[in-house]
Amino acid sequence: MTRTFESSSFVFVSSRTGSVMGRVERRLLRVMEALIAAEARVYLICTPRSPIQVEAQAIGVEIAPYHLDKLNYFKTRSRVRKYLERYQPLAVHSTGLEADLIVRWATHEMRTVNVNSMTCIDYPRQGSSGFSRAVRRWLDDSSRSKADAMIVDCEATAARLREAGYPAERIVLDPPSIDVAEVIEQSEQPFRLPPARVSGPVIGYGGRIEDSRGLEVLVAASAILVARGAAEEVLIAGEGPLLRQLKSDIQSSRVRYLGWVDSVPAALKRFDIALFPSTKPGVPTSLLEAAVLGRPIIASRVEGISELFEDPSEIKLVKPGDPKALAAAVAELIADPEAARAMGERARLRTIDEYSSAASVQRHLALYRRFMKE
Repeated sequence: MTRTFESSSFVFVSSRTGSVMGRVERRLLRVMEALIAAEARVYLICTPRSPIQVEAQAIGVEIAPYHLDKLNYFKTRSRVRKYLERYQPLAVHSTGLEADLIVRWATHEMRTVNVNSMTCIDYPRQGSSGFSRAVRRWLDDSSRSKADAMIVDCEATAARLREAGYPAERIVLDPPSIDVAEVIEQSEQPFRLPPARVSGPVIGYGGRIEDSRGLEVLVAASAILVARGAAEEVLIAGEGPLLRQLKSDIQSSRVRYLGWVDSVPAALKRFDIALFPSTKPGVPTSLLEAAVLGRPIIASRVEGISELFEDPSEIKLVKPGDPKALAAAVAELIADPEAARAMGERARLRTIDEYSSAASVQRHLALYRRFMKE
């Protein structure tokens, strides 16, 4: 007999910590909301007082706050299994390596579907040292087959999973997504750029200032642009652990650091060209925000970003870590503003069609429906 959402329950498990939710958790919140709207029963096991707990409670999710103790695996597995036996979910959906490992073993011999969600920066599994990385990868490899489905956000990760022997039919490709209406609303918030030092196009970056974003490359490119007379100023909006280091860079003289902004989309909306010189795999959320707003984008050709848009019709991709290539791409777009605007518009349309959170939610619900019929 085919089950329905109304007759089913779902358990979500997150082992992610920190004061800011990741993109996967934000996506799963939308999925939980859709399940509740479909009258399913929805539960969440997460770290007590985590950001996802607060937002999940607000939409009516029942919370089981529990810190997944990776140092006491057997105790944690037993506790999670008791939760699952109580809720009898159709599916348990986890994110974060610790959550994935615990759930894979806790659902052993249960009639519960196990779904894992990963981003391209999550796989292959990382660690703080060579030993911890080896241990994490061994634990992941030895239990991966117990997952009934893997949701990944880039084809490169899907390919690596297939190469590792995970069945292709169990892999669901779900590209990074964003709430289009929310971004547009945030972009309308009051925001005033500081007076420009000179007239000309506004170019820069908006978002989290951290190691993976390659902002030291942007700083170096700014010096090249000034030396060539292509631009006189680059803006960087946001905060993060690398802000102080960037400001101390001798090449930062023509970079304007805006610091914390209430709304990154409001800042991006006022950019003529948005730059995302990432040096590591992954898609900054602010890149998708810039795309929704139709901003011409120059970004690095790294896993995740390189799969989203067509280069050069929808985005301009450059070699990661190469300030000369970044500066040349900026100069090219500055010289042809009409082509830049057309490129931004094509990326905007693709984002609305393929990378909206609504499309992502439907992909998740379609996966759950598939298991309802089995």
